[in-house]
Amino acid sequence: MLRRSYFFAILIAFVISFIPITQASAAPILNVDAEVGVDNHIKSYTPLPLNITVTNSGTAFSGDLVIDTPATYNAGSALVYPLELAEGESKTIQLYLDGLADDFVYMSQQPQFFYFYEGGIESGKEIDYSGDKLVRPSVYDLDTTIIYTLTDNSDRLSSFLQLKQFATFNVEVFHLNSIENFNFPTNSKGLKLANILAIDEMGISHLTEEQQKAIFNWVQEGGTLLVGGSDQVESSVSQFKDYLPLTLSNERTTITSQSLETLSKGGVFTENIVIYQAEATNNSLSTIEADGKIIAATASLGNGQIIQTAFSLGDNPLASMSGYSKLMATILQLDSNQPFRGYPTFAGNYMDYLPYEVGGVNELFPSFEVSVTTLIIIVLIYILLIGPILYLILKKFDKREHAWWIIPAISIALSIALFIVGAKDRLFQSHIQQTAYYQVTEDNNLSGYYIESILTNRGGDFTFDLDKGTTAIATRTYNGSNSTNKLHEKSYVEHHAEGSSIHLNNLNYWSVQSFIGETNIPNAGSIKTDLSLKNNLLEGTITNEFPFELKDVAIWSGHIEVALGDIAAGATINVSEQLKSALLLAPSNTNYNYNYPQSKDEILPMRLEKAKYGAAGLTEKNGLPVIIGWTDQALVGVQHNGNASVSPVSYIAQPFNANVELSGEITLGSDILNKSIDMISQTGFADLMNESTNQWYLEDGQYTYIVEIPENVKTQGDWNEISFTNKENKLTVSILNVQTNEYEPISNQKESYENYYLSEDGRVIFQIEFLNGDRGTPVILPEVEIKGVAKE
Repeated sequence: MLRRSYFFAILIAFVISFIPITQASAAPILNVDAEVGVDNHIKSYTPLPLNITVTNSGTAFSGDLVIDTPATYNAGSALVYPLELAEGESKTIQLYLDGLADDFVYMSQQPQFFYFYEGGIESGKEIDYSGDKLVRPSVYDLDTTIIYTLTDNSDRLSSFLQLKQFATFNVEVFHLNSIENFNFPTNSKGLKLANILAIDEMGISHLTEEQQKAIFNWVQEGGTLLVGGSDQVESSVSQFKDYLPLTLSNERTTITSQSLETLSKGGVFTENIVIYQAEATNNSLSTIEADGKIIAATASLGNGQIIQTAFSLGDNPLASMSGYSKLMATILQLDSNQPFRGYPTFAGNYMDYLPYEVGGVNELFPSFEVSVTTLIIIVLIYILLIGPILYLILKKFDKREHAWWIIPAISIALSIALFIVGAKDRLFQSHIQQTAYYQVTEDNNLSGYYIESILTNRGGDFTFDLDKGTTAIATRTYNGSNSTNKLHEKSYVEHHAEGSSIHLNNLNYWSVQSFIGETNIPNAGSIKTDLSLKNNLLEGTITNEFPFELKDVAIWSGHIEVALGDIAAGATINVSEQLKSALLLAPSNTNYNYNYPQSKDEILPMRLEKAKYGAAGLTEKNGLPVIIGWTDQALVGVQHNGNASVSPVSYIAQPFNANVELSGEITLGSDILNKSIDMISQTGFADLMNESTNQWYLEDGQYTYIVEIPENVKTQGDWNEISFTNKENKLTVSILNVQTNEYEPISNQKESYENYYLSEDGRVIFQIEFLNGDRGTPVILPEVEIKGVAKE
């Protein structure tokens, strides 16, 4: 009997010992392999692709994949994607991030990047996994020009690797077909790292419809498509065939090596080349010619462009000549003093501009302000009531012994009344201020950015639904104590079939939280213009084709805004305005206001001011004057799931062309010419202080100072004289002779030069040296005027 009991005890213990092991094995066992950017490279403030392969060697997983993605130093929300994995199943997911903050990438103790919640993020259980728990990409500066190539043989475009030698800013080249396991993006965000996509013979017709659409959208949003010449060029570029700037014939023509050397500004070419005979199409905006023959042309598509060459990008003998890289740098304008198109200014980079500049105003609510005069009056009444008035009343009724409870009761009642009066606007519902700015695209869409700030009337979680044309990222406050917190505990974005939603978690009572994002509205309308400028008189009509009234409509040209008033939906106004200039220019940010409201009455005007410069930042690449106006309708596709009052501001800017008739002599002064400065020496610093006076803050060093004719003005005159004035005796100045390619010193305060100091692309280039004993100081840089005669 004892032996039998002993046997059963051992058996039971044996079985029990396996119970924990069985329970532990009944769970998903996940492994993550992640690749970010292109070949593990990303760019600051730029959307990027993220490829994640999740393998499950345990039981089935059903829940959410959560990705903590701080897009910038001060903005970031986690992304939540539903995930189903059967036992033994592996899935590769291609996602797209709005950016990845430099401080997050370079953090010495980087927080975990991926999380898995079985059962969902809201009520599920976090489970552990193996593999990649964070990412460590290499980060390029925002002004780096990144070139993607599509070619069957990367050796054909090996000369592209030499482009950085002839570019003003850094250039990096990625041959996509040579990158192992590269997944071509199906969303334009996956291509945002690239400034240029070069197509060599191969074409894009072999890509899926989604991938081709991603390329098309990427170009419309600001990308540059570089297309080489080939016999089947139209079929190889698929949906771009109707937008090409050149028509190539079957005939060939010859370009001499001497012409190529001149065109490339000193490149070495050992023989003549044969190219396609080409003609510019109606889409062509500009052409590059040699020996009177077109070798390249540019066409606009949305905010982007298509550059087409009359030669194959990778064919020899041209591609093998040492001057080819220099020629391509010239065609792509990589040797320009300005970063390649697509590099945003302070207002164009919404991830900086919205949280800092616009957010500082948008998060100020009128209900924050309490009238000091009212408070003083109430305090005086309270003192009188508690003091002599109460004393006289109690004395009259001989009830002075009741003062001990009457005074506290009056104080409590008055405090409650003050609280209700002062906080009535914040007690019963939340308040939302939405500030957005848009540009009108060529296809009548509105494309822009927004910030939405909520002043809560309670603590807890808040949810906003977004349509498919709207994204959202919560602003965040960074400090050392919260650097390792899970980002998704503060905010996260979920994607649905109809759009997405952003969740703001654990907000405090009467707190303010903002989120920013892109906003796109298809087929929204436009501002139709029919304007002409002659002898400084601007005349014509402007029609508001939007379904809402536009307020404070104005024409913005250079430093000047011509106010036109409000225009009702569908209405047309006549314009007849005398201008100070015979030219129309792109907007200038000279008068930008960095101040913040001092009273509640200043909040709305300043929100409008910030939005206006944001809209101007969107249109800057067009180089054209703009029509501006705003509406108080909420245009952004955001809907709060709760009770809230909304104060929306939507600013709209549309570039326009006018028929400008010039005659006689033309003088381009500082109000028209573009000016920039770059450091040559290893020491020095330059910062623009006042554009209207051309005042810069300079520290000791050597600089290149460039004065350039605006793009839309260059072709309107024959420029024959340059006038120079320098009033700063601490500056040593030399001017570049474009014929000899040598700098010549300028000793006089005033000089006039013939046009051989003006380059073909409309630039006058100076070298300046500033010496002030290592002390930075404001400096007025030389004033330049360019004179010419209007073309007939």
